[in-house]
Amino acid sequence: MVGRLRASAGYSLLELLVASAIGMLVVTLVLAQLLALGRSQALRAAQGQLMEDAQLALELLRRDFMMLGHGRPLQALAAGPVAWRTGVPAPALLACDEGFASLPQLEAPSCARDAGAGTGSSAVELVYEADLDSTLVSSSKAPTDCLGNALDAIELAEGGKVHLAHNRWQISQRSELRCGGRGPTGAQPLVENVERMRLWWGLPVDGQPDSALRYGLASQVADFKQVRAVRICLLVRSREPVLGADEVRTYRDCNGKTATSGDGRLRRAFWTTVAFRSWAL
Repeated sequence: MVGRLRASAGYSLLELLVASAIGMLVVTLVLAQLLALGRSQALRAAQGQLMEDAQLALELLRRDFMMLGHGRPLQALAAGPVAWRTGVPAPALLACDEGFASLPQLEAPSCARDAGAGTGSSAVELVYEADLDSTLVSSSKAPTDCLGNALDAIELAEGGKVHLAHNRWQISQRSELRCGGRGPTGAQPLVENVERMRLWWGLPVDGQPDSALRYGLASQVADFKQVRAVRICLLVRSREPVLGADEVRTYRDCNGKTATSGDGRLRRAFWTTVAFRSWAL
């Protein structure tokens, strides 16, 4: 009878406490692993988004810079090396170190000024002859600007017509890479999460076309007709905060300075250099 009572006895209070503690420990470890896995997946997704946005933005800029100054030949120039007159006004670009101050529809934009802090974003207007081969074709069978808007034909003094694209690239206050022409549409966002754009312009060291280049800001360029290349830096951020309080939040900006992400977003500077084609020289 005593043996049966011992066999049917339940767990003691101490055994229950030990089992509960072990169970809680297991649950805590599983939850910690799940949280770590979720943060790791969020970090990888943010890194992937960062790369995609940067690649898209750099490709859009690179493709437009490659068209800088393009124009179909109208007549040969008599003096100097072989060159051609086109309907594209020279210089074919206007660059600002601290963004645009105004964006008139039918005139060149003006540059914003600052006190020399150099904390803003560069902006640039690129001019080239758009045609049906180098741009998207509108529904009216006309060449288009960077937004796909149809361009009106311009009458030239020496006869003939051209379609000129005046593509204005800038960074908005909402951290968007924007582009627009001189039409009524204005600039529109093309790539989000681009916080800053800095442009450096390559000039021949000794003034000869085939010499090495030195790079400077737009304010250091006396004549943009001598520019041979552009160095582009984009500072891109993640859409959402993904960094914890114990994770590294420092990064290097476009000026090579160490900065800290105060909002928990990933940030990274991306670079590329574009050499201009011969028609832009």
